[in-house]
Amino acid sequence: MKKVALLLLFAVAALVGLMAVFPDDATRVAFSLERVRSGVHPTSVVVDGNTWHYLEGGSADAPAVLLLHGFGGDKDNWTRFSNYLTDDFRVVAPDLPGFGDSVRHADWDYSLSAQRDRLAAFIRAVSLDRFHIVGNSMGGHLAALYTHQYPKRIRSLALFNNAGVEAPTPSEVQLAVERGENPLILSSPEDFDRLVTLVSHKPPFIPWPARRALAKQTFEYAAFNQTIFDTYKDDRSTGLEPILPEIAAPVLILWGEYDRVLDVSSVDVMRPLLPRAEVVIMRDTGHIPMLERPAETARHFRAFVDGL
Repeated sequence: MKKVALLLLFAVAALVGLMAVFPDDATRVAFSLERVRSGVHPTSVVVDGNTWHYLEGGSADAPAVLLLHGFGGDKDNWTRFSNYLTDDFRVVAPDLPGFGDSVRHADWDYSLSAQRDRLAAFIRAVSLDRFHIVGNSMGGHLAALYTHQYPKRIRSLALFNNAGVEAPTPSEVQLAVERGENPLILSSPEDFDRLVTLVSHKPPFIPWPARRALAKQTFEYAAFNQTIFDTYKDDRSTGLEPILPEIAAPVLILWGEYDRVLDVSSVDVMRPLLPRAEVVIMRDTGHIPMLERPAETARHFRAFVDGL
């Protein structure tokens, strides 16, 4: 037993050393290991001349779940959450255009109506039909728009801290944006810890070398993200209040009670517009429940789907 313990200790020390010397490579290895553990793998498909990168897992014959990340996020926002789904579902989690590993086109329209049309083409390319759709933040806004446009394809809609409605109580981020600031954009790589703390009530574990690599990557795309944010903020044509009553699919509204990006009072707006929706307010949780509390979030989602 002592020899095994020493070997494990040596392996951990070697991994930590590797991460310190080669943080980018070590981060890629760490992400790969987490994907394997969760039963998903990276793949890609070319749609209209552009490559979509996405994670897929589970059986092709199982009910499908499409997972859409929020602003500034990527497909790996769903890796830990997917760990609790891949035994029973086909899981598909793409990098939305402009984020993750997707190519960033300076001349593209990144309004949500344009993103919805691109998403529809991706969905056809990966042969999704009659599936569950889940979205967080901006991804929830997009999921609702897609559900409204293509109702026959959707089994259920799950909205995790979704954007797209005017909250009665303005959030910390909303007030900052009104002052001309944007707390969702890094001012430097050292600003990464502040962003993680902003979007999560209890930040998920990120090893420090991986944190450094992610901070560097996030800052690299800060200017482009600001461009997408400005397009998103100025688009008044895709508010959800007018269309939510027209959504017939079963809906789960799930929110972290301590969301500083999109205030939990948004639920008060959506509840009367979706009177049959199931509502879950998660305690001690912020803006990204699937990352902060993946097991609990998945448990709520599975209970919702099982009850359909």
